[in-house]
Amino acid sequence: MKQITRPMIILGVICIVCAGLLGVAESVTREPIRVQNEATANAGKQKVFADAVSFEEIELADDENVDGTSVSSANVAVDASGEVLGYVVEVLPNGFGGSIDLMVGVDLDGVVTGISVLSHSESAGLGARATEDWFQEQFVGMTAPVAVAKDGGEVEAITSATITSRAVSTGVNAAIGWAVDYMGGAN
Repeated sequence: MKQITRPMIILGVICIVCAGLLGVAESVTREPIRVQNEATANAGKQKVFADAVSFEEIELADDENVDGTSVSSANVAVDASGEVLGYVVEVLPNGFGGSIDLMVGVDLDGVVTGISVLSHSESAGLGARATEDWFQEQFVGMTAPVAVAKDGGEVEAITSATITSRAVSTGVNAAIGWAVDYMGGAN
């Protein structure tokens, strides 16, 4: 009996110590992770709406979505004089590797001012290329519907990553749709 209980007690103590260390590590890193995520979001907002000097958050419903694409946040883009320039909408379309966290700037005419991929789980060297400037810049100036060339649109798909390219296009369409609906159906 002693041969079984002693190892069990030792393993139990090791598990308790490890769990405690994990709890301490989580509490120490919680705030720096939150600050980094906020900095990434702010940089994304500024990238997609460069003319804005501030962004005012819009309260959304928990299950906000456009055509099945989740809308996780939305902000009003404001210039130095306090005039509304448009909206920055964060959407979560589904790509090949899972959800793509995409931020899209939409002006008051429903025109895309920029996009930024904040995070993704796409394949390295393939779908992960959605973070590259050449891919993101082609969306600037587009209006809905946005689609890849294979589907009759203007977006040049990433080679061997059409699913990701379509997902980003879907996210851009959802952001434009949300902004146009929020503005009261303009455009």
